[in-house]
Amino acid sequence: MQITFRHLAAKKVKQIKTSNRLNTMHKRHQYNINQIKKILQHSNLTVAKADKTKAIVMMDNEVLRQNIDTFIQENNIMMLSKDPTESYQKLLQ
Repeated sequence: MQITFRHLAAKKVKQIKTSNRLNTMHKRHQYNINQIKKILQHSNLTVAKADKTKAIVMMDNEVLRQNIDTFIQENNIMMLSKDPTESYQKLLQ
């Protein structure tokens, strides 16, 4: 009986040690992420996904807004007054 409790206690101690190690790694990663966010906000930068790749790009917010505006103007994209999803679903049914 006593051996069982010792085994369970040893198992629990190992579990606590490993969880603390992972917890400190998580804290480090979270700290690094927060530092990157602060730098991005301070420098007025945005992280965006690159075209058709898995790469990411850091861009100035104003440049990104200009690119979006030119894309909308070149492709004649218009804002709709109402979401047409419901009417299309009714037609399909």
